[in-house]
Amino acid sequence: MTKLYLMVAAVFGCLTVSTLPTAAQNNRFLAISAGKYLTSFSSVIKDDGIIDFCGENLPTNHPAIAERWSRTLSRQAALASSLALLKRRASVIFPLIEPVLKQYRIPADFKYLPLLESAITNRAVSRRGAAGFWQLMPQTAQSLGLRVSRRNDERFNLQKATHAACRYLNELYEQLGSWMLVATAYNAGPNYIQQLSRQHPDVHPMALPYRSAETKAYLFQAVAVKELLTRPHAYRHQLSSRNLEELSSTDLVDSGERASILASFDMDEAAFIAATATPFADDAEPTFIADSTTTVVLLTEAETDNNGVILLTDSAEVDVEKVPASAKVADVSPVSVDRLTTRSLSAGALAEGKLCLFQVVQPITINGRQLAVGDVVQAHIEIIDKASGRVFLRTDRLVQAQTQETIPLKLVATSVPRQPGVAIPSTLDGWQLTWEQL
Repeated sequence: MTKLYLMVAAVFGCLTVSTLPTAAQNNRFLAISAGKYLTSFSSVIKDDGIIDFCGENLPTNHPAIAERWSRTLSRQAALASSLALLKRRASVIFPLIEPVLKQYRIPADFKYLPLLESAITNRAVSRRGAAGFWQLMPQTAQSLGLRVSRRNDERFNLQKATHAACRYLNELYEQLGSWMLVATAYNAGPNYIQQLSRQHPDVHPMALPYRSAETKAYLFQAVAVKELLTRPHAYRHQLSSRNLEELSSTDLVDSGERASILASFDMDEAAFIAATATPFADDAEPTFIADSTTTVVLLTEAETDNNGVILLTDSAEVDVEKVPASAKVADVSPVSVDRLTTRSLSAGALAEGKLCLFQVVQPITINGRQLAVGDVVQAHIEIIDKASGRVFLRTDRLVQAQTQETIPLKLVATSVPRQPGVAIPSTLDGWQLTWEQL
């Protein structure tokens, strides 16, 4: 739609005001709108004015990209405390995967994808079966030469999984020819991304009309994470002084925290030293299947099953028919539906990506934590589907009224149990919603 607006504006710009005053007014409106986004964009770019992912620049003259980048960066900056914690984990794990990326000539920026995929958690398992640091699906992992079974699942072996992921990324690049497209294909699947890029050959990868909000946001989120971790001072206006200090810190983790992080990857200090001193041994090249069914989890609190296996939430972008019915790593028992009831404290029109505040109106206990009347839930509007008349929202956190403590809270809005999405309201003012875990 933005491209259409700019084309119309360009055509109208060739006409005189005297012959077509309405067109001139529209052109002026479009110019003001574009200028608004570009002005907003200029306030959230690096000092040198260049933002890139794997050497491919984010265009600064594209209003739709500028607007989404500004929104994504602001939202990511609001989660800077969580990002600072991930930075500490990354300082231990990145030295293990960076040499492997270099060995396969994979751009170093791909080390930030696991922050989105698994939050740097090796024992992560999604409900569709993607597992490990790189969130590989069973079928994809097996096609890359990994063993996948209950007794021996090599997706949880950081060294072997990293080699497999790098082989996969190189195959994606051979198919797509753009590292930005490779990143989106890692999320949504290469065949879909290839078809989309062929249908829109002149459209930047960050502006392609992806089906889901998740894939639309994926590359923006990866770039935002990279920028905030590597150049926090360039975005000091979006960060609190405390978060700026945390993200700028070069302090090394202490020995206890380091040992704990390594232990979560089934490693100790001796194994770490051996891995960083000697390049990882590579296996024979496997037969490759061009398929990706991994999903994104951005800086979320993971939930665990009774065995301590971390369960990650999947989203709708993955084509279900690609996922084999047997592709389950963790068996999840049914749980009772705890429904949180809230009333909107926000007002105005709905918009994708908008932050909304909701007040708890009935006390409830979720995951052993008591939520009281008056507590405030922060949520984002993820998707507005006008065709079905439904809107999809997801909570991020809750602020307790009595203590002002902020706690992570991951719920989705539902009108029918186990079915995400609610009817689109005319306004946010006074909107009552129920929320549940899926």
